[in-house]
Amino acid sequence: MHHPLYRTASEYINSPVEIRDYYGESYRGTLEYVTPDGVYLDTGSDGIFFPFLTIASLVLLGSLFF
Repeated sequence: MHHPLYRTASEYINSPVEIRDYYGESYRGTLEYVTPDGVYLDTGSDGIFFPFLTIASLVLLGSLFF
């Protein structure tokens, strides 16, 4: 069984997103791929893997600005 964010994250692959972690930090970039354990975010200068357990929110940026 996958984490509840897995399905949403899968729909956002190759889209600009903002991830807010449980520590209050925000990260923007392109959602590159999703695994059963988390997501990989391309921020332009590097990539970051976020385990689902550290993600407080995942927002599709295109829906906010376009």
